[in-house]
Amino acid sequence: MAHSLTYERVRITTVRSTWISLALAVLLPMALAALASSPNPVYDEQGNQIGEQIDWTQGIGAPLVITAVIASVIAAQAIGQEYRFGVIRLTLTAFPRRIDVLLSKILVVAAASAVLALVSLASAWAVLALRGYPTPPDYAVAPDAGFYIRGVLSVVLWGLSAFALAGITRQTAVGIAVPIISGLIVEQIVAALVGSRAQWLADILPWSALSRWGQTPVEAQPGFDPAMDPTFHEPPVGWGGVGVFAVWLAVFMALQVWSFLRRDA
Repeated sequence: MAHSLTYERVRITTVRSTWISLALAVLLPMALAALASSPNPVYDEQGNQIGEQIDWTQGIGAPLVITAVIASVIAAQAIGQEYRFGVIRLTLTAFPRRIDVLLSKILVVAAASAVLALVSLASAWAVLALRGYPTPPDYAVAPDAGFYIRGVLSVVLWGLSAFALAGITRQTAVGIAVPIISGLIVEQIVAALVGSRAQWLADILPWSALSRWGQTPVEAQPGFDPAMDPTFHEPPVGWGGVGVFAVWLAVFMALQVWSFLRRDA
């Protein structure tokens, strides 16, 4: 497996699109961080502006959305492009053990996605530091370590889902487009249609659940009293949202493993 892992590492580091994606993981998060952390005016009871506040957590976390899309491009190309150009046959000729090839691809995709996520966080932090807020201001709640871990993990899981979908369908475009279209359009329509009649279905929609990685459960927030609203319902957020998506990813990966090991190249 060491040889196939080296092969995948060399392949991903010598492809031009990898370095373009890395550059985008620096520039786009900086732009989004600047927008997400734009100062908002604060007014007193008489309507006079008395200062400004920024959403520090939003500024550091929001750019990971676009970073996940960038990671999906690298991940989908890691296998989709090999099928497109027929290179997969050469790969399997050099490394006949298919499971070693697949595991090597998964490890390299996961590592590349994690690097992109860390670069994105660093870029967003640089923008906040330039605004004069290297750390959260006194009026903001500082994110804990779990927030950053979930942020990096969300990008890795998104990238792996793109890899799995591209491998199952043998189409790079499918791996990139399905998470975006499903998360931004299809799942929103489904959630609106089912409403409260099948709330459980809306709660387990994959990419919608993953998008809630940065949220804090309302029950954990001070002052919340469930007795005030017996009908209150909150979908899985934070680690719960990540966990829901992890189950979906396990299904995608199982199909990908079966496809890669059983179908002809």
